[in-house]
Amino acid sequence: MPAAVAFNLEAFQESIGNLVERLGCRTCFSGADCTFLHERDFIINEKLEMRASTGISIQGLGNPVPWRSATATLPAKVSNNLEQIRGVVANIAGRLGCSACCSGFDILFRHELDFVVNEAGEVRG
Repeated sequence: MPAAVAFNLEAFQESIGNLVERLGCRTCFSGADCTFLHERDFIINEKLEMRASTGISIQGLGNPVPWRSATATLPAKVSNNLEQIRGVVANIAGRLGCSACCSGFDILFRHELDFVVNEAGEVRG
């Protein structure tokens, strides 16, 4: 993700809206865990023009490696509502240090997959 998007909260929120539409649903993450990484590898040509490298750091089974990361685990009621996701992004950006951007953090959105079952058999996230 280019810095011009990553460090502009409105642009970042809009990019999430564009992404979810491509994932198959205009209102949610459609069951996909999403990782947003800042571009940080660049190529400079002989004219001193700079562009982002197309290479992605790979670890394990092909997952991109975050640089400085913040993980947000989302319950289904939030991850299935794009407006709530936009609000969560703004809240996280503020907690990371700057409400106008994400303060250099890669943000990983993970669906809530871990559950706790009490003695009565009740399940909660």
